[in-house]
Amino acid sequence: MQMSVEQSRLPKSDRERLLDVAEQSIAAGLQTRRIVEPELVSYSDALRHVQASFVTLRTDEQLRGCVGSVEASDPLVFDVSHNAFRAAFNNGRYPALTEAEFPSLTIQVTVLSPLKHLITRSLGDVIAKIQPGVDGVVLRLGRRHAMFLPEIWETLQDPVELFRHLRLKAGLPPERWSPRIRVSTFQTQRFSRLKPVDFINRSESAAGSRPLTAHR
Repeated sequence: MQMSVEQSRLPKSDRERLLDVAEQSIAAGLQTRRIVEPELVSYSDALRHVQASFVTLRTDEQLRGCVGSVEASDPLVFDVSHNAFRAAFNNGRYPALTEAEFPSLTIQVTVLSPLKHLITRSLGDVIAKIQPGVDGVVLRLGRRHAMFLPEIWETLQDPVELFRHLRLKAGLPPERWSPRIRVSTFQTQRFSRLKPVDFINRSESAAGSRPLTAHR
């Protein structure tokens, strides 16, 4: 059973636990270059629920990595741990994070609600059903797809222009709408930690967790 948007919102204690998980995953990665697999029994039911997330890293306000997924496939606590590691060490667009950068790292976790699939045939139908400033958007046509997190509305406030950029991002003609395009929406809960509290203690704590023997 899918959770509603309200049910998917996490209390402060769970948000702090997820930030701990992300931080410990990165700290352990600096020491071992292996992903930390959290012990599920140590976390709340909400954090064991299968749910998607993104982890965004910044140093000195500059983007340092962002990795996540829209489709939920793992318990949330696993998803955050894996995405934090990938954002730090296996991002593709950036070199691996260094130990010298860790103390100034800002970690942001974004938790996604379940996708809501819209029934539409035209761009007008889509625009009538989305909530500007609130919804993240996923667009699909065959094997092509693209997504924007809700914060895109901070720079693209016109829905028509937003979907033009989304089609372009998916590799589709930006000026033409196909009735075969499928659109889904989602909401997010974002929270961040400006700097790791204690590198040495958290590194030792993370290193004591059970690591994955292989990346899936």
